Amino acid sequence: MSGDSKSGKWECNDALKAWVSDRLLVLLGFSSPEFVEFAIGLAKQATSAADVVGKLEEYGLAFSDDLHLFAEEIFSKVPWKVSPRKQKTYENEGGTGTGSGKAVFEDQIEFIKESMLKVDDEMSIESPQISKAKSELETLHEDRRTLPIYAHRDSLLKAIEEHQVLVIVGETGSGKTTQIPQYLHEAGYTKRGKVACTQPRRVAAMSVAARVSQEMDVKLGHEVGYSIRFEDYTSEKTVLKYMTDGKLLRELLGEPDLASYSVIMVDEAHERTVSTDVLFGLLKDIARFRKDIKILISSATPYASKFSDFFDCAPIYRIPGRRYPVEIQYTKAPVADYLDAAIVTVLQIHVTQPPGDILVFLTGQEEIESAEEILKHKISGFGLEIPELVICKIFSNLPTELQAKIFQPIPIGSRKVTSISKASANQRAGRSGRTGPDSRNSEFAELRFYGSTIE
Repeated sequence: MSGDSKSGKWECNDALKAWVSDRLLVLLGFSSPEFVEFAIGLAKQATSAADVVGKLEEYGLAFSDDLHLFAEEIFSKVPWKVSPRKQKTYENEGGTGTGSGKAVFEDQIEFIKESMLKVDDEMSIESPQISKAKSELETLHEDRRTLPIYAHRDSLLKAIEEHQVLVIVGETGSGKTTQIPQYLHEAGYTKRGKVACTQPRRVAAMSVAARVSQEMDVKLGHEVGYSIRFEDYTSEKTVLKYMTDGKLLRELLGEPDLASYSVIMVDEAHERTVSTDVLFGLLKDIARFRKDIKILISSATPYASKFSDFFDCAPIYRIPGRRYPVEIQYTKAPVADYLDAAIVTVLQIHVTQPPGDILVFLTGQEEIESAEEILKHKISGFGLEIPELVICKIFSNLPTELQAKIFQPIPIGSRKVTSISKASANQRAGRSGRTGPDSRNSEFAELRFYGSTIE
């Protein structure tokens, strides 16, 4: 019986040591049997979790929320505490009690100091990488301040606070998609629930979530995540959630009042998918009995009055300005084969213009794949006479991992080419002006565009 008891106590002790070792690795980046014994001894000596924190701080560990959580957990997990009456006996028997603390654990303390110095040395070795990361983060913050929406941050938040439903109109590239959810988080809306931002396409939800997580300097899937069909990259920590409109519809089946959300932002509303239209109807009903929820309708086109009328004359907030100028060029006369004309234009830009990327918008998957094959054939005919052209196709049926390829950096000296109504064409111009001054080449005449296109 006593043997079983000893065995059980030993197993419990092993499990505790393993747990402490894992937590120390996460907390400090290193662990050792001596340090594990040291930490357990402190917890057995302590009278409270705060006492554990105090003792750890005495030995040079900086206070943090993670350290406090570790102290609470280890204090609750130690199998028994050393009472003051038994302290002296326990020390004489060779236990891991601390007594006066530093006198009993001199070896362990020295080991800890050496280990921490070693970690400091490693950190100093990594300082160039850390400096580079900080520089990149500062660049991201500078980019945020150059967006047209930045100048309207305070007035926009005030408008959101004053109105339950708000229609937001701004040029493509003004920063609506990436910045508004961050502004809401900074203003405290995520304390009452998550902020959802819907996108009509999977790749948009993925790429925007990745960008926002970089700007906030958090790990993708933690505070910022995305949810698309067959892939949910979120956690309990997620407060900003990018998703397809279809995914939000599915969530409505299990949570009809969207109680876990404080703000719903329907982005790219002008796309008018079936899912978006159904969402509008459901969100309008939810807003009637949930006065605490905020509904934001974001659009890049000037046809906001239709959205405003649907939501009972909701106010319209306009964000003027474009980040970079876009020059629009039309053909002098209508072309017989716009696909062939688009391919010729791509080759002309690639050969004559400075390094950059080319976006080609076609009507569907079949045309995209045809354009890819024709471009590959024509490029191979030039051999080494022209720079490399990296061709990336993208359409809704393409697997997610292949869609993500368009965001990967290309080799130096290469150019990437990624293979309509008036509203759609205007928005394509906005796609061109996100990162710098650009040019949009339209394969139709200007008169035909303004005179016979469908809005």
